[in-house]
Amino acid sequence: MITPQEQLDIIIKKITKSLLGKSQTTIRTLGKTFRGFESFDQNNKIDKDEFLIGLKQNGVVLTKFQTDFLLNYLDRNRDGSIDIAEFFYLIRGSPNENRLQVIVQAFKKFDKDNLGYIVADDFKGIFNAKNHPKVTRGELTEDQAFIELLQYFKEGNKSGHITLNEWKEYYAAVSADIELDDNFIALIKETWRLK
Repeated sequence: MITPQEQLDIIIKKITKSLLGKSQTTIRTLGKTFRGFESFDQNNKIDKDEFLIGLKQNGVVLTKFQTDFLLNYLDRNRDGSIDIAEFFYLIRGSPNENRLQVIVQAFKKFDKDNLGYIVADDFKGIFNAKNHPKVTRGELTEDQAFIELLQYFKEGNKSGHITLNEWKEYYAAVSADIELDDNFIALIKETWRLK
C-alpha cells in the first residue's frame, strides 16, 4: 500500500522529469505561464482549471488519479485555487539560507527605497551575463540572455514591477540547476556586480 506522501513523491517526480526533460528553462517557463493567466492574483494563486492548463501547455501529462490527488493536496482549504509558490516549492525545493541571502542582496541593490518592488529597466548596464549557463554553453549571446531575463519578468506582469517573491521564484529555478552553493553565489554576485 502506497502512503499519501509516497504518492505525492511519485507525482512530483513525474512532473519534474517532464519539465527538466525538455530544457533547463521549463520550470521558469511554467511559472511564466501561470503568471499570465487571468486568475493569477497578488497572492500567487490561480484557479484549478488554469493550473491544469498550464501543466499541459508545458508538457506535463498526469493520470486522472494523479491530477485529482495533486489538486486535493494543493487546495487544502478547498477554495478552488492553487498556491503557485507552494507548488514550486514542492517541485524544486527552496534555495538554502546562503543562496537566499545573495538573492535578496541582489534585489535590494535595486530596491534602495525599500518599496518592495523593483523595475526591470534599472538592470541595463548592470546585468552581466558572461558566465550565464546558456552563454557559456553557446546557446545565447550576453545580449540575448539579458532580453530573456527581461521577457521573463515582463510577461504576465501587468504592473511592470518585480516583487521580492517573483525575484525569489526566478532564482529558485536557477538555483535548482546549480549544484554547488559557491558556484550559485558567485554567479549571482557576478551577474549583478555585487561585492
